[in-house]
Amino acid sequence: MSCLSACQILPLLASLAAQPVVSEPGAVAEKSATTSSWTLQSLLTRMAAMPGLSARFHEEKHMALLAVPLTNEGTLHFARGVGLVRHTEAPAASTVLIRGEQLSVGTGSERRDIDLGQNPVVRLFVDSILKIYAGDGPALERMYTMQFTPGPGDLWGLRLVPKLSPMDKIIAEIELTGRGLALQTMKIVEKSGDETTTSFSSVQLDRTFSPAELETLFRLPGG
Repeated sequence: MSCLSACQILPLLASLAAQPVVSEPGAVAEKSATTSSWTLQSLLTRMAAMPGLSARFHEEKHMALLAVPLTNEGTLHFARGVGLVRHTEAPAASTVLIRGEQLSVGTGSERRDIDLGQNPVVRLFVDSILKIYAGDGPALERMYTMQFTPGPGDLWGLRLVPKLSPMDKIIAEIELTGRGLALQTMKIVEKSGDETTTSFSSVQLDRTFSPAELETLFRLPGG
């Protein structure tokens, strides 16, 4: 998978991976009357208990060779035990679906299946999510240098710098902002200088899906 393809699916993954917050490896943000009350342990505990989530996204990718940014918008969903899916609605319809070791990308007329075992960059992102939902803070610290900036109330900012190769050769840093468990914005800065900024809205936490929703949402177009 190319760098561009890996960066295209990252908003789907990072929307889930943004929740652990630490000021430096091994440290936990302390509760304060004027800053975010979340700690690393409380976030991991809440994430481990969450059955799923849904959100809308608006994404802008700024590239040095383009005068105007590329934009995408649509929805994303996570269901524990089922998988992750990102449906892009505009400017063109497409779907990215992750189930187990398989990543599939589809449009109305084409489908591409990718073995995560053969794509270490994407696999590292997926592994990050699995460690979060397992409550494995030490494993996350091995993957990223994490710098947390608390804000008023439940607001926070988080800067992630990849430690592991080959992800650290492609991504310079990921900057996130959120309120409680809900991610609000994410900026991915690539080593090339290209940047992708994604805004999230209508975030539904503790989301559960009916059998009909699972059948409709967690599949590729025409599947």
